[in-house]
Amino acid sequence: MFWGKRLGSVALALLGCLILQRVGLGLNSYFQTMLVLAGVYVTLSVSLNLINGITGQFSIGHAAFYMIGAYSAGVLARAFYVPLDKSLYSPLNNGFQGLVQSISPGFTCQLQPLMWLIGVMIAGAIFAAVAGFVVGLPSLRLKGDYLAIVTMGFGEIVSIIVRNQEPLGKSYGLEIKPTIPSIFLTWLLAVVCIAVCRNLLKNVHGLSFLAVREDEVASSAMGVNVTRVKVAAFVLGSAFAGAAGAIYAHSLGFVSPTNFSMDISFIILTMVILGGSGSITGATVAAVVLFYIPEWLRDLKTIPMAGFVGAIFATIMVVALVKRTLDGFQEKGRKTAMIFASIGAGIVMTIALRFALKGVTGLEGSIDGNKLRFVVLAAILVILMLLRPQGIFAHHEFSWKWVKGLFKKKTAVSA
Repeated sequence: MFWGKRLGSVALALLGCLILQRVGLGLNSYFQTMLVLAGVYVTLSVSLNLINGITGQFSIGHAAFYMIGAYSAGVLARAFYVPLDKSLYSPLNNGFQGLVQSISPGFTCQLQPLMWLIGVMIAGAIFAAVAGFVVGLPSLRLKGDYLAIVTMGFGEIVSIIVRNQEPLGKSYGLEIKPTIPSIFLTWLLAVVCIAVCRNLLKNVHGLSFLAVREDEVASSAMGVNVTRVKVAAFVLGSAFAGAAGAIYAHSLGFVSPTNFSMDISFIILTMVILGGSGSITGATVAAVVLFYIPEWLRDLKTIPMAGFVGAIFATIMVVALVKRTLDGFQEKGRKTAMIFASIGAGIVMTIALRFALKGVTGLEGSIDGNKLRFVVLAAILVILMLLRPQGIFAHHEFSWKWVKGLFKKKTAVSA
């Protein structure tokens, strides 16, 4: 039963990656890039969750390891990548090559760039892991705010070094060839990252990580090597970030220091906290949602000023009502009804205020919706943290047992 679940999970994961690849091939280049970036952010979020959520540390320099992996891939591509001569395939033309070409035309021509991408993913992971070890070994004796300051300083040091190195393109950036936007490999890396973190929590070694998160003094007294556990988590999380950086570099074909600013570290940290610190499922879902919201808001057209002001007042009212409902009602059915009633009242209030404020001086104009996308994103984060400070999933995880329980409930209700 155990191995059946494992093999089924692996098969479903591979099938999901293949479906995403097939769907992506039918989309334009913009949506293909979005699919790749979503997978990259899932890897970054889950790998940082291993450090911050599962082990209980506070690192805010994750973008530095992401940057090391990306620039490592760029430097290796410039130094060693040589396009494979198609004539090397000529001996296979009458054998296996013909069979493969009949099934998937052009497959062998794509094989070499994909093998290169796998190689630089591994190289980027190694370089980032070494950097994580160098930084982590002396600094992970610290904790809390002190560790956060050290990791933030490391991120700035890496950024400054890159900005002043001519071979790395300085502040302008580095062009990288070949461009290999592989949706399959991007999401396969995300799946591997999720699987490694998930398996770590489910075996005996994960107990040490959780013990360090709960109480370092008590875990040390019980024989846990706290420093070794912290360094292991830091190195493993950094390695996945470096591999994600290599994929990012070869997907876009260009990297610059602005792509790995401190803002990126804060966004990744927000994904971890919003999903639920320690929850792999939460980190995955929050990464996709937080990545998608700003892109979706790009399509916002002009918004009437009166409607925008009305929405602000209505949102404040809804948040206050929902917060009071969550704190004051214990009965689940009544609580749900009150929440939906509060949201409905907010929608009605938004529409009413839009017409009521339409003639007020100063509120006749409109706002470019695209410029408000990060304001809206920040407001969503504030609201979610007010209403659910423990994160969307808290410490809960998706599992087959949970899915089985849902079907049992449905069967019981129907019976």
